[in-house]
Amino acid sequence: MSRSGIALFLLAGFSLALAGCSQGSAGSDGPATYKPRIKPTEVEVTATRYEPIQTDIKFTGNLLPRRITRVGSDVEGVVAAVPQVGATIDVVVDGKHYSEQLGITYGQSVKKGDLLVQLDTSEEEVALQIAQAKLQKATADLAHVEAWERPEEVHRLSALRDEALARLEQSKQHYQRMEQLHQRKAISSSEFEKAASDVATAQATVAAAEAMLAQAQAGPTQEEINIQKALVAQAAAEVKQRELEIQKAQIRAPYDGVVTAFQVEVGDRVSPNGDPVAEIMDLQFLIAEIAVPEAYISKVHVHDRATVEAAGADKPITGLVVAVNDMVDPKTRTFCVRIAIDNEQRQYKAGQFATVHLAFGDQQTDRLAIPSRAIVLVEGTPHVFKVNGNQVETTPIELGLANDAMTEVVKGLSSGDLIVVDDPSLLADEMLISIKNSVADVASR
Repeated sequence: MSRSGIALFLLAGFSLALAGCSQGSAGSDGPATYKPRIKPTEVEVTATRYEPIQTDIKFTGNLLPRRITRVGSDVEGVVAAVPQVGATIDVVVDGKHYSEQLGITYGQSVKKGDLLVQLDTSEEEVALQIAQAKLQKATADLAHVEAWERPEEVHRLSALRDEALARLEQSKQHYQRMEQLHQRKAISSSEFEKAASDVATAQATVAAAEAMLAQAQAGPTQEEINIQKALVAQAAAEVKQRELEIQKAQIRAPYDGVVTAFQVEVGDRVSPNGDPVAEIMDLQFLIAEIAVPEAYISKVHVHDRATVEAAGADKPITGLVVAVNDMVDPKTRTFCVRIAIDNEQRQYKAGQFATVHLAFGDQQTDRLAIPSRAIVLVEGTPHVFKVNGNQVETTPIELGLANDAMTEVVKGLSSGDLIVVDDPSLLADEMLISIKNSVADVASR
């Protein structure tokens, strides 16, 4: 067959094929629709149930001293002495022996009241001696005032009064004789006037003697005694003030602790507004301060136990929660918790890094639990895929305690609900499923 004949044959076959297709389309009721067959996704499910959940959560922090004090001076002065209570250094150099005992330095233990620094008190001691002399004089004056009514003093003044009365009587008699002589003009007027003046003088002497006797018999007034007592109290207060100044010149340890810094030497000048002379820490207990997320705000209480692992330590130590802050930090959404550990042997250091383990939950409390791998996050919120017939539906949940395997569900599910545990991130809402594990397997999970 020629090439032109073959082409005509192919053209005729193509035309018949087109005609057949046209007839098939004309005989149908409408356009053809493709409906693919959707195969359900096989998933593994489990039933929610109540069971105990225990978890151990780690937090990090630093070990802080029980208390820390920067010891300063209450008065201005010059350092006169620093107790030589440190280590003794004995060395031999070129055959010569040198020995020296060091003063206070960091790492040294001190007891409450131990002397740290002695300031020069020469001026204060002179002022104290002056104040003590004033007090002695004021005390003697008060004793003299209170003893004014002594019997011997009253007797002496009584004798003086009697003497004055006798002189008055003598003056009166002399006046009477001089009066008679003056009437007879036997004496001059001046002699008579002198006799009258002697009587008046004797009368004044008697009055003064009687007043002194009355005062001695009555004693000092209460006002006079009170004034003298006030002078004694003032002098005593001045003595106490001078003694306090000398006492403040002795800078002592405020409590049992460890010196962590010592800043002065003999000859240095210190003042109340100056730098501290020493820093002391109470290391009998150390405090691990940690930040706990607010999700555990109702689960941490004072007196709870904790396990503390200090950096470089051979083994963990048991700690005790001693403080829980009632305020949540709005920036970090955490609250501070303090855990105390015993450090009587000083095996831990202030500032040491520590890991704190807090245990939540117990074996006596059942909680609604699901496998942790069944949880997916949808826009940051935890969800699970709950089985509803032959489909799954995304269900938001609120979580509680969690460990590596199980997580507590506080809200969103009920006991016995079936949820998907097979990689739920591959599922979607309302997706068809088929359960591949048996009912017995579901019940046992």
